[in-house]
Amino acid sequence: MPRYAFAAILALGSPVSLPVAAHAQSYMFETGATLLAKCRNKAPEYALACTAYIVGAVDGIKKDVFIGRARPNCWPAQMDAEEVRRIVVAYITRYPDQRKGPASVLVSIALNERYPCDK
Repeated sequence: MPRYAFAAILALGSPVSLPVAAHAQSYMFETGATLLAKCRNKAPEYALACTAYIVGAVDGIKKDVFIGRARPNCWPAQMDAEEVRRIVVAYITRYPDQRKGPASVLVSIALNERYPCDK
């Protein structure tokens, strides 16, 4: 049964017994450790996955800044994907104690460290 069907049934106030799979979903989030493993892997598809993840995280963060959900940062308006990748990998390599954290947060921290705002 599609999700919108569940919503429609629930909106009608009918008691519904949902199958276990419908409400027991698990999600995999990228950690600093898993991102670093991808970035260090020599296979081209892993290098692409590493760079694509980082670029997507940067785009998401920039979107949040644009719509006012995040504080402005001082990153360059245009950044080279490979340079951003090097900055992030260097940061995660330098701080192994942070590798269990969400990779998207580490992308933000690494770029904020590299491009700090002048006070």
